[in-house]
Amino acid sequence: MNTEELLKAILDEMRSPHRSPVTLGFGHPPKPRYIYANRQYSDCLWYFWNGAKSEHEPIAHQALTGLIEKLEIETKEFRGKPDPKVNLSIRADRPYIIQAGFDTLFAKGLLYTLSRLPAEAFRQPVTIAVEPGETEQVLFCRIYNPSTGKSVYAPYPDEVDWVAVSQRAIDKIQTAQATG
Repeated sequence: MNTEELLKAILDEMRSPHRSPVTLGFGHPPKPRYIYANRQYSDCLWYFWNGAKSEHEPIAHQALTGLIEKLEIETKEFRGKPDPKVNLSIRADRPYIIQAGFDTLFAKGLLYTLSRLPAEAFRQPVTIAVEPGETEQVLFCRIYNPSTGKSVYAPYPDEVDWVAVSQRAIDKIQTAQATG
């Protein structure tokens, strides 16, 4: 490889959207921080959980912008029963994982919209927002293009194969990661 090719390769790597900037000095550990989306608390729509204090830490903002890196469906146990969770990994100012119950309106809106986006959309930042519904239990997910401010609206029909929808979204994100 000649010098010009080497410099071009270095420049390409520095411009790569998958490259994480390294910040010197004090900061957070590079492990993801979980964000929970629900209306359990009156002071926020999503929050971090502080296990050491057994309390929630409200997130004041209603939107998170970053690069989607991975989507997983994980089954945890809650009160002796399986409880499926949606885990969406996003790289922003640090790594985050948005976690929501698989059967919630938030998760369904998230999954269905992600499944409808083209794989190319996952190579650019997206904005995930929480929006309260009219009742205290309802929480919606909205996805926006942060460059245009336009919402991606993907209403879903009454009958949906949520396993297939989830797999379609997972496949598109994996395709974007593999070809990006």
